[in-house]
Formats: sequence, C-alpha cells, structure tokens
Amino acid sequence: MLACAVILLSQNHVFCRYHMINTSNTGMTLDRQLFDELYGVQPQAITWMKPIWNEAGTTILDFQFVYSNQEGLNFFNLTKEAHDGMLLSASTTVNDSLRKTVMEELTHVYLKGDVIKTNVYNAALNKYARVMRTRLRDGVLTVVQERTEENRIIQELEEKSRQLEEQKLLLDNILKNSSNGISVSQVFRNESGTVVDALTIMANDAAVRYIGLPREVYLTKRATEIEPAIMGSPYYQACIRTLETGEAFVMRYDMQSTGKWLELTVSKLDEDHLIQIFTDVTPIRDAEVKREQLVQELRRSNESLEEFTRAASHDLKEPIRKIHFFTERLKAAMGDRLSETEGHLLQRIEIASARMNLLVDDLLAYAQLNSGALQREEIDLHQKFKTILSDLELMISEKEAVVELSHLPTITGYRRQLQQLFQNLVSNALKYSRPGVKPLIQITSEKLTGAASGMDVSPEDREKPFYLFTVKDNGVGFEQQYADRIFQVFTRLHGNSEYQGTGVGLAIAKKVVDNHGGYISAESAPG
Repeated sequence: MLACAVILLSQNHVFCRYHMINTSNTGMTLDRQLFDELYGVQPQAITWMKPIWNEAGTTILDFQFVYSNQEGLNFFNLTKEAHDGMLLSASTTVNDSLRKTVMEELTHVYLKGDVIKTNVYNAALNKYARVMRTRLRDGVLTVVQERTEENRIIQELEEKSRQLEEQKLLLDNILKNSSNGISVSQVFRNESGTVVDALTIMANDAAVRYIGLPREVYLTKRATEIEPAIMGSPYYQACIRTLETGEAFVMRYDMQSTGKWLELTVSKLDEDHLIQIFTDVTPIRDAEVKREQLVQELRRSNESLEEFTRAASHDLKEPIRKIHFFTERLKAAMGDRLSETEGHLLQRIEIASARMNLLVDDLLAYAQLNSGALQREEIDLHQKFKTILSDLELMISEKEAVVELSHLPTITGYRRQLQQLFQNLVSNALKYSRPGVKPLIQITSEKLTGAASGMDVSPEDREKPFYLFTVKDNGVGFEQQYADRIFQVFTRLHGNSEYQGTGVGLAIAKKVVDNHGGYISAESAPG
C-alpha cells in the first residue's frame, strides 16, 4: 500500500490529505476510480505522471502519463486511450522547447520535493495556463488552470493601455509644440443649473503666452476673479449658446496685454467643459489693416482721377473747340478770298483738331477703365453685339463689309467696358481693311480651360474654365513680331496717311480684358 496525496483545489487555496492506494494490478482500477472521485469534478486540469528510470535506477529518462481527469484530457486535446501510458518525450501536446522545460521541472519536483508554480504558453495547443507541480508519492501531480481567455483580455488591456499611452504622448507633444494656444475650461453652475463661473483646467504653453497671465493665475483663478465683468460679455453669451446647442463659434479680439490679435475657436466637449483654440492672427490683421489703407488710397486715387477726368473733359477739349470754332469763323470771313493753299492749310488745322479731340476722348475712356465703382452684371453678349453692329452700321455699309456672328454666351462682367472691347475690335477690323477688298469679319466663341486656349496663362488658371472669343478678319494684318506692341498706348503699326487712329483703341481692349481676369493676344500675317 502507498500513500496518495489528495489535493482539493479552490480559487485561492490548496488543501491536502493522504490516502493509501493499492499499486497491485488488480487494484489499479480501484485507484483510478478513486482519482476520478477525487479529481473528476475539479474545474482544473489535473495530471499525475510517474518517472521512467534507466536500468540502473540512477537517472530519470522520461515521464509517463498515468492519470488525467476529464478537464486534463480536454486541455491536452487527448482521448483516454491516447493518454494512458503516453510518454512525455512522445507527446504531441507540447512543442520541443516547452517539452525540455517540463522535463526539467518534473525531474526537479520529483527529486527535490519542491512545489513549482509558473505561467506557461503552450504553442502546440495555443493555450496559456497557470501550472503548479508537486510530488505525490512516486509521481508528480500537475494542476493546470487555463488562462487563455484571461490572458487574451490582459493582452487586449495592455495593448489598449499602450495605445492610450501613445495617444497621451502624442497629445502631450501636440499641446507642447503647437503654435496654437489650446485650453479647456470647466463651468460651474448654481442650484438651478445656470452657469455662474468657469475655470481653466488645462492650457498649453502657447495659450499661456497668448493670454499673458502667469500659469499659476491662469489655472487657479476663476473667470470672475480674473475679469469680474466677463459674465455680461458677448463672449460669455456665446459660450452659453455653445454649451446649449453644441455649435462652435469663432471670434477675434485684441489681447491688449500681449499686443496680439487672436482668433478664438470655442467648441463643446461635454455639458460642463469647453475647449478653446487660440490662433495668433496679428500678421493677418496687420495685412487687413494695410489692405484697408490701400483701398482707401485707391479710393482717393479714383476720386482724384474722376476729378481729373472731369477737368480734362472741359480744360483739354475747350482749346480744341476754340480752334475748330475760330477756324470756321476764319473760313466764313475770308470766303472766296481764301487761296487754294490757305484753304488747304485751314483744312489740315481742322483735321488735326478733330484728331486731337478723338485722342482726348480715347485717353479719357482709357483712364475711366481704372475706376472700381462699376458693378458686374449678367450680359447677353449676342444681344450686345447686335447693338455694336447697329452702332457701326454706317461704317459697315460704306466698306460693304460682311460680318458673320455665331451665337455668343451670356457672361458676367462690366457692360460698358465689354461694349468698348468688342466695338474697338470690330472697328479696327473695318478700319484696317485692304483697299478694293470687301472686309469679312467672323466672330465666334467657345468654352474651354485656360490650358486648352493656347495662350500663355498663369499656372493657377490652366484648369479654370474660360470663354475664348475670336474676332477674325481679312484685313491688312501685321508682322507677328509686333503682336505684343499693338496693345500698348499710342502704338501704331501704320501711319496716319494710310489709316486714321490714335493708337489707344487696342490698349483699351487689353485693359478691359485685364479687368475681367482674362487674356488677349493677336495673330496675323501681312496681306
């Protein structure tokens, strides 16, 4: 008869007592029944193994599975038949590295009598367990508490904790290195739920710098202590609306203590907390002030230009009118006494004064294009062209010109300026016609991108939609090398003796196109 240790397991304690078991062949069945009665109902996996010695009985070579309760069979994924008598060295329930560790532990426990407790990961079974090994007479009893699910939960918690720590570190770095001020405020309510005060509970260095208060004051003093009148301010009312509606608001204000203009965005975190983000907009504010100053200067410049235009209309044209008036008086007074030479001289004076009058008109028209007082409006260009052709009807008739007009779109622009643009282009086509050839003028349009227009557009305009208007004629043309010059003021490629003009018309056309954010070019060949 041998003594057998009976181990009753609870969650926190191990209780032991001893029974005698019969090791005779006829007694093994009874002993197994006794093990089943003692351990079969335990929730832990329990296994008893005996050592296998060498022939001399001096060295343990292996361990043999003798008994496992049902939880043990389940844990190792074994049937009773496969289990009974299986050697540790031949077991498929452990991988090689773990097999070596288990062999060392079993041998140590058996020879030294120590109790070993350890946490194990069984890669062959993909299971985690808490293992206790103790000697029980001529074998080793192993108690296995599976912790796979518990370990999974622990790993998930550790992973979440790691992620939270990373997020906290990231947030700390953002708060520390952000050029924007960031702070969180907690509101305090009275018994009726009305907000009566607030306290900044978190602020990064930028926020402290922008506010201009010592950190110990900013984070310890309530809002009413720092600014007693704040509860009646528009800022307070806006914060209350954000707490009630959840809608963020943005405001700018002059932080006089730091000399900076700040843009503040306030958002709701929860019922009692608001987050504020401060942005230093001092450079933007300075630029806006500078822009306003430039606008005012431009407005004054335009007013001065308008005054000049009015003065020029009177002061510049008045001598011209007098020249014309006195020339007519002189011709009438002289009557038949004028010689042919004198009459020719007076005619040249009249032509020169008329050209001067036209030049003044063109210069005034060009100057007025700089005025910013006009309002954009929708313009039906097809109808507008009909008006232009009606105005040029006499010139078209005299030249026996043919004008082919395709359907033109409705666009947004400055009505008077667009009329000047297209009237100048058509009148130029009529003016510079070839002698003995009836002018043919073709006007078309198409919608395309800046890149598809073939013009030298800016990079930002390459993908923008444009209308391409083409005015094509069969006139005298010019050398293509002068294409850029024809849009300059007073530039003429043909002399006055051949064609009348001031050299301002195409400059006006280019100015109108510039005012509409467009581009203009000319392509030609002489003849």
